[in-house]
Amino acid sequence: MIRRGNRGLVSYHFESFDPALVNHAIYTRLGGVSEGHFSQLNLGGTNGDNPEHVRENHLRLFENFGMPFESRFDVWQVHGDTIHFTDMPRPESQKHQPGDGIFTQNSEVTLMMRFADCVPILIHDPVKKVVGLVHAGWQGTLIEVGALAVKKAVENYGCDPADLRVGIGPSICGNCYQVGKDVRSQYYRKWGEKANEIISESAQGNYLDLWAANEWSLRNAGVQHIEQAGICTAENLHEWYSYRKEKGLTGRFAVAISLTPKGENCKDGE
Repeated sequence: MIRRGNRGLVSYHFESFDPALVNHAIYTRLGGVSEGHFSQLNLGGTNGDNPEHVRENHLRLFENFGMPFESRFDVWQVHGDTIHFTDMPRPESQKHQPGDGIFTQNSEVTLMMRFADCVPILIHDPVKKVVGLVHAGWQGTLIEVGALAVKKAVENYGCDPADLRVGIGPSICGNCYQVGKDVRSQYYRKWGEKANEIISESAQGNYLDLWAANEWSLRNAGVQHIEQAGICTAENLHEWYSYRKEKGLTGRFAVAISLTPKGENCKDGE
């Protein structure tokens, strides 16, 4: 990944995403105004942080991203299987819709989601001019929400999974993500023997590899181009929020993605 700093904010970018066609950024916790457990660039508005700080962090992020704050489309992430398709930003006065996947073909819309250990999945179709974002925690990964989002993009936009460029962003790694027996059992019931490849056992317990699980699921859905960030949020608290490592007393970092005007309007083959 490419690490960039600008005006105090630090973000990461996938090398396989063409910046002429798609604008994307995975923002670290650095560069905001939040304090204490939420220090610094907390984008979560329901975890106890000062609302004025959260709003200022949003404004800083969108200025850094190069899009107006009013272009934002985000949802209430609920660890489910609802996927939204939009041509319009979410008005600030409108309540968030529940969902864990969002897509658009409109270059005037910025898709945004918040994370603190769960897996960000960024999607770009350079042929159909589509961008998407997916939120996959252990529950979303279990039900293969990333693969479901790909299927819905095929149905709604006519995407070919082989054309998609997909990035799996910073999240908790398989060495840090300990899960209970109930979670382990659910994976074996749903995934069968494949669960042997994503769940490891040690004297300390069971560990779930969300990176490998989501990549397998996406490839099984026909996606060929996948870039892994390989950055563990729990091991790098100097740059990321980690709900597990910080025992819930933490903020949320943001992922933003939008089409560039060229990415929206260029003809196939250009």
